[in-house]
Amino acid sequence: MKHARARMALHLRPVVQGDARRMYAWLRDRQVSLNLGLRSRPTLAKTCAWIAKTVNDDSACALAIEVRGRHVGNIIFDRMDLYLSTARLSIYVGEAGSRLRGIGTQAVRLGLRHAFVKLRVRKVWLVVHCENAPAIRAYLKAGFTIEGVLREEFLLGRRRLPVFYMGILRREFMSRSQA
Repeated sequence: MKHARARMALHLRPVVQGDARRMYAWLRDRQVSLNLGLRSRPTLAKTCAWIAKTVNDDSACALAIEVRGRHVGNIIFDRMDLYLSTARLSIYVGEAGSRLRGIGTQAVRLGLRHAFVKLRVRKVWLVVHCENAPAIRAYLKAGFTIEGVLREEFLLGRRRLPVFYMGILRREFMSRSQA
């Protein structure tokens, strides 16, 4: 019998330099780095540089996921195309003890509201490798549609995997939110 997960006190805030050490630790977690498809070894200096660059980049928005005031992960909108009014979503729950608790699903929903209302994009898209079942479930629950499959597009260790290209339109999200 499945039990419904209670909604937690979760909110999003901008990522700041004070988050760098925690983020660096998460990026060193093998599960996080593999699922993100990191191509180089993370360092604290690279993490700080990424935060500084993102804060000043109009084509990106990095948000910290907080549960009861504790930073547990990040949701990022990047590759924002002002002409098409689109953005790519990436998310990770870095705190191992916070994974598989519905936090990612709730953060995706909050992040989508931010993207559609504050960033005023028309479509949010993402790619996720086919073996990341928890992420795929979270995206489908939030209303994403699988729009295509890109074969051998992701390296998970040494294995080439297909990815799902998924998207959601503002009108789809808004109609789900009001239902």
